[in-house]
Amino acid sequence: MSLSEVTVEQLLQLLPGVEELEVLRLRVISAAVPDPEREWDSSISYSTVDKRILSPEDIERSLQQSQEELEQYIALLHAGLRDVFRSFFADRPDEAALHMVTLGERHEASGRARGARSCYEAALRLSLPLTDKRPQILALRRLGRVSLALAEFADATAYYERSAQLARDSEDLHAQIIALTGAGNVLLYQGRWQEAEQAYVAALELVEAGGQGRMVLERGQLFNNLGNINHRLNRQDDAEAWLNRALETWKSVASPLDHAVCLANLGHVRVQQGRYEEARDCYEAALALPVPPSVKALTAADLAEVYMVEGHMSEAEKAARVAEEHAIAAGSPYTLGYMYRNRGNLARARGHEDGFTFYEKALQIAREKGYPSLEAETLLDYAELRRQGGGVEEAQAYLERARELFTELGAVQNLARAEKALQALSGELPLASAAD
Repeated sequence: MSLSEVTVEQLLQLLPGVEELEVLRLRVISAAVPDPEREWDSSISYSTVDKRILSPEDIERSLQQSQEELEQYIALLHAGLRDVFRSFFADRPDEAALHMVTLGERHEASGRARGARSCYEAALRLSLPLTDKRPQILALRRLGRVSLALAEFADATAYYERSAQLARDSEDLHAQIIALTGAGNVLLYQGRWQEAEQAYVAALELVEAGGQGRMVLERGQLFNNLGNINHRLNRQDDAEAWLNRALETWKSVASPLDHAVCLANLGHVRVQQGRYEEARDCYEAALALPVPPSVKALTAADLAEVYMVEGHMSEAEKAARVAEEHAIAAGSPYTLGYMYRNRGNLARARGHEDGFTFYEKALQIAREKGYPSLEAETLLDYAELRRQGGGVEEAQAYLERARELFTELGAVQNLARAEKALQALSGELPLASAAD
């Protein structure tokens, strides 16, 4: 008897681990829908995308879309290299390096971070002998950005610092500001907030030195970042002041993504202030902007957390499901993993141990795709669910692994959280019996 439908989990088990099939995996996940026959099954609340279903027609469409996307990618790759080779043979190595950077940017835009890194490394090799340092400055900066996206914090810092130094030596103020901002972003993700603030302030001082009316976009982005950092340092009034300055910028500068980031940061401040209705307004406003699905997914996850804190659990579940739909539409494994970690936290807050399925899915994604920061943060949250359920020794193992990962990443704030959780757990661990 032929099958009329299969689950995502069943189908993905059929696919060999070939890198070129990653696009197909994403298209399959995107095409799948919740099983209507399980609509009233209580367990559906804790099912992940693996339990969604597809028909043979869905799979045919996914195959066709995947094939077309791969063909487009191959065409893009060869067209980009054609530009590189033409410039190289015309004895314009600076142009060749810039074309290679452009090819890397196209990889980034399609979610191929490791391919982008390879392009940027090639661009850097091309640019090293050049007298004009601008291609090298740009290649280093792009390497910093993609290394940050891959949570390779030490490499990202080194690339940004080299880019900033070269820009300073070349008296390229704009490039120096962007590199300093990037270095601050790495410090932010590491939890080294005071150092990140110093980097952002230094970049802003250079912007101001460039004169009013110049680099308005960069100024607004730094306002966003300083608002974020002050929030994390628990200076909520200062954070609000910086973010209000940013909001004024986004009234005159059309940058929906930066505007959404600003609103999300302001939402975080409002949560810390206990002004939950205003926080929800901020997140709703961010969701209304024309931004990528990945941003909408993260914002909807924040909205779900506010509802959870307020005790509006049904609304929190609705927002969490919206976050899941946006994460699937984004085609970003990281965003999907982040969203499932968030849903695990929501289930834990409700005292529902079945929420472990969300943490397990987040861990699977983090390990398969190589997201050590997501793995560590998920383990940190998952440990608390296990502790609440009486699995103290399992919680300890999760926390020890999280501590190990945070140490490798240099994520000082989260490392401190893991250490504190382990210390609190020590009093709950059973005493070992003496051997006979």
